[in-house]
This record gives sequence, C-alpha cells and structure tokens, in this order.
Amino acid sequence: MKKIFLLLVTALFLLSLYGCNTSSSSNNPTEQTVTDTDDLSLNSDTDSETEFNYDLEIYYNDKNIDNLNLFDALMPTEDGLIYSKINETSPNEIEYYRYYLDKKNSVKLGSIKNWSMQINDKAYVNNHLCFMASTGDITDEENRTLEFIDIDLNKNKMTTVFSDKGGFPYDTITGADNLVIITKVLNNGTSLELYDTETQKFKQLKYLEFDDKNCVGKTIRKVSIDDKTKTICLLVLDCVSETDVSLKIETYDYDMNFLKSYDISNISDDSNELIQGVQFFDFRNNYLIYQNFSMTRCIGYIGNKKLQKSDMIDNIDDTYSMAQTPQKGYNTVLSFKDVDLERNIYLFNTIDKTMKKTKFKPEEENYYIGSMSRTGKDNLMIITTPDNADKKSNLNPKLYFTKLSDLNFQ
Repeated sequence: MKKIFLLLVTALFLLSLYGCNTSSSSNNPTEQTVTDTDDLSLNSDTDSETEFNYDLEIYYNDKNIDNLNLFDALMPTEDGLIYSKINETSPNEIEYYRYYLDKKNSVKLGSIKNWSMQINDKAYVNNHLCFMASTGDITDEENRTLEFIDIDLNKNKMTTVFSDKGGFPYDTITGADNLVIITKVLNNGTSLELYDTETQKFKQLKYLEFDDKNCVGKTIRKVSIDDKTKTICLLVLDCVSETDVSLKIETYDYDMNFLKSYDISNISDDSNELIQGVQFFDFRNNYLIYQNFSMTRCIGYIGNKKLQKSDMIDNIDDTYSMAQTPQKGYNTVLSFKDVDLERNIYLFNTIDKTMKKTKFKPEEENYYIGSMSRTGKDNLMIITTPDNADKKSNLNPKLYFTKLSDLNFQ
C-alpha cells in the first residue's frame, strides 16, 4: 500500500494525491489520483511573484471599472471581493485584501508567511470568512503546518486561530446557518469539529476511527448542512478492506443524533472513483449534488434509500463544475462547463426539481467561464478566461460582478 504524497506539478497549481498514508495525513485509501486546478499551490523555489500574480479586469454593470493584480479571487462580497496576492519582495508570503467597488481601493487584511497551499474550501458565516492554508513543504509531514484562518469582515481583521504541525492539507470546511464545521484528518481517525466565530473555540461533534495500516474503517470525505431541516450530512467513505469500499451519506440533527444513512455507491461503476477526494457535496430536499477531484459528477435524487441519477444535463462529465459557495444554504445550485465558449450556466432548483439554463456574455468571443463564486442568494462573481489554444492570445482574464436575478435563466 502506497503512502499519500503531495506533488506540485506545475505553476498552474495542479496537485496530486496517491494511495494510503500511515501518518497523520491519513484516511485517504488506495491508489487515488487527484487533479484540481482550484487548489492553489506555490512552488517554494520560485524567485518572482510575477509567475503567480496576474492582471484581472474588473467589470461592474457590464463596464470595465478597474484592474487588479492578484493571485486568487477568493469570494465576492456585497460591496466587492476578498482576494489574495503573492508579496512582491517575498514570494513565500501571501497577502489577503478586501476590495471595495465604490472606492476602487483595497484594504490589507493580513498575510501568511512561508505559505505553500490553500484549498478553495471556505465557510462564510456571521460575516466571517474561514479557510485552511498550509505552510512549509506540503509533501513532507514533518515540515508542514496547517493553519486555520478566520477573517472578521466586520473589523477587517485576519486571525490565525490555530497552527497544526503536520496537519493534512486537504482537511475540509463548510458553513451554513451560523455553523462552521471542519474535518481534521488525524492518526487513525477523522475528527468532526464545530467552530464558534465569536469565541474562536472548537467543539468535537464526532470521531470516526480508521485503521491507517490496513486501510479499514470510516472517514469523512465532505460535510453538508441543511439549514431548513437543521441537518448535518456527512459524506462517509466506508472501507471494509482495500477492495471492499462503499460511499454513504449519514445524516444527523444539530445535536449529532443519528437520523438516516443512504448508500450512494452506485454513483459510479468504477470503485476507484468512490475513494477519491470530493470537491463539492450538497444534500438537501433528498437531492445529491456531487463533484469529486477525479471524473465523477452527479445530480441525483435519493428515493427509497437508493440514488437515482438525473438526466437533466446532457453529457455530465469531468468538465462540469459547481460554483463555489462559501455560504451554503441555498435551494438552488449553480454550475457550468469548463472550456465552454458558449458560457452556459445551469441553475438547478432542488424544490421544484427544475433545471434552467442561460448563456453568460454571449457577445464576448474566445472566452470561457473559468470559475464562479456565490455569496448570498443573489451575489455572483464570474471569472472568464481567454481561450489560448493557439498560444497567441495576450488577453487578460475578466471578473464580472453580477446578480443571479439579472441572468435570464430559461
């Protein structure tokens, strides 16, 4: 059985995981390969920030109002966005800023030194933005640290709440209904913990045991919160052996009393797909929306405890991506297809079971949707990326602030 190791493969932030680790970065069994362009990694050997920061044109009400040089656009806010930037003189330090649309200026929130990677798992609760970041060498457990970051947007203050030596870079976080829940991968287990944004304290909700040596036991892949039913939904990988694995949804009330379990192993015919890391997971109104770091995408309904896949979108493949949602709790799910020059956006409603579609900026040629992020029911941030298939394009990416209600879904 191979151990997990993390490998930076390009400056475009591609990251791979393999196998089963017998250290504290464990509970990720069996020959899995993960590639995710949304996970942001920094090669510590670089000596110039220009390889990582890039110019982004800012559009508001369809007008180009500004340009930003940044590393990553983290999240839209009602008055702008939160973004990060590699320090110009110290490329191993990443800085975080809040940009205001009306003033067209930025306020520095804080920075992380010796930074190496950030997962785009984020929770936006009580006007706090919480996320994980790794420092040091992410491929070496002895020389890496996982940090939990809390940005208080009421005070524009950034705090490192804890630093976990050797912490697993792919610990997950989700937030909704005043709850911020994280999973910590530990030696021989996974700890599910609740974070209080007011006290900055943690409370363990549940612990699942996992035998790292034999790759046997349960581990939490992802968490979803249904604020309407006050339900916490765990996506659990259950390993009886290296070859006998299943994927389940376990539901609990807010007091962590067990409610129901659903086996969704039929989400893929390939058992290797079941063990992959999961990028997007939401479960509400008996609808499952799922995207892993490999090939599997699914919008499906669970009836009689069995997953039934939806055929509402043609050709749901590995180019299909869900919008980032730091603030969960919506009955609608936004999605798009990578490298789609028609820029189709899909809106699925889990209540009335309808799928609607629209085209974003159809007059803009040679651009596709690179990423999409949503906060609140109506605030949407879309980044379009120039198609550079001929390697000759000198166009810059564009960031659009728009309202979901302004998009003509049909």
